[in-house]
Amino acid sequence: MRFVPKQLHKTSDISRGDHSRYTFLKNTASLVIVLGSLYLILGLLGEFLALTIPESWEARLLPAGGFDSSVETPEFLEARAVFDRLIQDLELRPLPYELFLSDEETPNAFAIPGGGVGITSGMLDQLESEIGMAMVLGHELGHQQHRHHLRRMGRSLIHQVAFSFLFGNTGNSLMQTTLTAGDLRYSRRQEMEADGFGLKLVHRIYGRTDGCLEFFEILQEDPESDLSPWTTFLLTHPLTGERIADLRELQYTLSSPDPQ
Repeated sequence: MRFVPKQLHKTSDISRGDHSRYTFLKNTASLVIVLGSLYLILGLLGEFLALTIPESWEARLLPAGGFDSSVETPEFLEARAVFDRLIQDLELRPLPYELFLSDEETPNAFAIPGGGVGITSGMLDQLESEIGMAMVLGHELGHQQHRHHLRRMGRSLIHQVAFSFLFGNTGNSLMQTTLTAGDLRYSRRQEMEADGFGLKLVHRIYGRTDGCLEFFEILQEDPESDLSPWTTFLLTHPLTGERIADLRELQYTLSSPDPQ
């Protein structure tokens, strides 16, 4: 038999391995699945650890300074009266709830781990109705009820430790960007959960919910709040229009003869 050598362009160079596009895509998909699964599992672990913290320990996180709860202005006293009424709800977790004032012009309210709720001077200036104030404060109490801040802290800590251990300083920037994107989606889900809790809390305390959407309607009138749906994944809060639509649906449910 006569030996016929193959042409060079038909000869396989196996020393370089298989660099086909299929293999690359398959390996990339596998890596994404592994990292995504790891992200989810570690997140659940961080949340579980946060949920096991007793209320007595959590109460110690409430800062002694930095916020003022002794303000005697009429606006803040009215807000405190609403707050004191809301925290009488028996479904709230046993925490030393306290309302603080932050002297900022930007309308805002926020929950402080340990039972604190902060509200800015700008928010006091914006809201005109008691029921509207109750909804804003009830929303923040919803964050307290579901331990949202502790759960975010637990997730963030577990993720940072795990990915730093796996990757060290290599790819830190990319990992941080990926974790931030995931946490934004998680944060938006928490905001919707706090909205629902706040509306139900107001309904239990006041027996009605009309006027609860005052602050959201103020936000909706702001031209800058009318963003493209494609940018929602960049926001820590859902679009105002989406929140109003969901809350109105819940209002309808609560006002029905046999609410779920």
